[in-house]
Amino acid sequence: MIDSRKQRRKVVNRRAFLYGAGGIAIGLPFLEGLPERSAWAADAKPIFTFFMCAACGVEPKRFWPSSTGALDGLLSSGKAVDALADQAKNLLIVRGINFPLTGPTGCGHAQGLSQALTAMQPTGGGGQATATGPSVDYVISKAVNTAGNDPMTLYAGNLKNGYIADRLSFDTSGKVRASVDNPYKLYQKLTGLASPAGSGTGTTGGTGTGGGTGTGTSNPLAEELVKKRNSVNDLVRAELNSLIQNPKLSVADRQRLQQHFDAIRDSESTMMQMGQQMATVGCTLDGVDTSVYDALSSWKYNATNVPNGGIENIVELHMGLVALAFACDYNRTGTLQWGDGTDHTVYQVPSNDTLGNWNFHYISHRTQSDGALGTSSTAEAAHAEIDQVRMTTLANSLKHFADRGLADNAIILWTNHVAEGNHTMKNVPFILWGNGGGAIKQGQYVDAANANNGQLYNSLITAVTGEASPNFGSSNGKDLPVVHA
Repeated sequence: MIDSRKQRRKVVNRRAFLYGAGGIAIGLPFLEGLPERSAWAADAKPIFTFFMCAACGVEPKRFWPSSTGALDGLLSSGKAVDALADQAKNLLIVRGINFPLTGPTGCGHAQGLSQALTAMQPTGGGGQATATGPSVDYVISKAVNTAGNDPMTLYAGNLKNGYIADRLSFDTSGKVRASVDNPYKLYQKLTGLASPAGSGTGTTGGTGTGGGTGTGTSNPLAEELVKKRNSVNDLVRAELNSLIQNPKLSVADRQRLQQHFDAIRDSESTMMQMGQQMATVGCTLDGVDTSVYDALSSWKYNATNVPNGGIENIVELHMGLVALAFACDYNRTGTLQWGDGTDHTVYQVPSNDTLGNWNFHYISHRTQSDGALGTSSTAEAAHAEIDQVRMTTLANSLKHFADRGLADNAIILWTNHVAEGNHTMKNVPFILWGNGGGAIKQGQYVDAANANNGQLYNSLITAVTGEASPNFGSSNGKDLPVVHA
């Protein structure tokens, strides 16, 4: 026999649910995302991270600063990193970091890419070597992206190179995540979110060092978002009041509804702040040459008709959009693979003219071979010149983040998938820009004393997510104190 009281209660709850669902179901998606999407509040700024990995190593004798210590005065000794001098106060250059697999057992490039951001030994050899775990961008994304967004995954080079293409960002199962090589695709997504050029200052204080207050004008899109959320809250509030008065509700149900009601009330005090701050943290098209991006609508990689294969230009175009994406809180993390695994880009530097225009992979091997190693001093000089080109591109790219006031709430990391052209993965270069909310040391060149790259990523994960001892990759739970502020 069915208890009629239970049957009646079920019907009442169903009606109460259906009656409230119209307003509550509309309100919840906004409310659940609101605390983090409005994290530009002074007491809850989000921390953005972006990970760049270049190809074929560096020429170490002409790359690193001459000594460890404060960068002030160090970036003027004829080394490749001198190109970063204007960003010195926001930089941390780290030597002495090794990958878990410190030397190749097959194709060092594929193996290097597969552990550059995973900090785990790769599996397999040759061009098919791949990761055995998730990359740091993917782990961070699951903790900080508010709408379940996966990391932005970008590429500068020849995706159809036929040997090693995507090999940098990996999901939880170690499966490679497909990347996007044309900046126009990200540009399309951001043009509807950012305010038009001239609608605000485009920076938070205009100093290029972050932490300013901003004086931009209102953002029409942000104001419209605030209006919509306020109107939804009005509807939800009325229905919640009605539901709370229903005598058939349990005490627990009333408590849940009251908590939801309080959340709506509290959210209203942050909504206008959100709209104002979205307009003043650099979420405008100021500094973006829209004609350049529009011209890329049908762009395809061309290694022969564009200087340096177009890679350096594509890197900077990507990075300008990443800075905008962060300023608009479109996404909070991502990666850029800068060059192919065995990069055949022909860099037009003076020493390469003497060589007859070798591709970069040959130059890194110091001989005209994808497999053998040589000793050409001219190729060594060409490699050092290419390092200068790439550091200049990095400097130009970092300026986009500085101009949008992101130095105090971002970490931009540059590394390589091998240390040198001989495929060693010991003393891989790492350059960090931004202090990650005050957690990361700046203006220094430090030695990590053969630490594992997973230790560095542990420190970054903690800085971004607040998680203590995340035990990422092959770190054995250790972090890297030498990078801590």
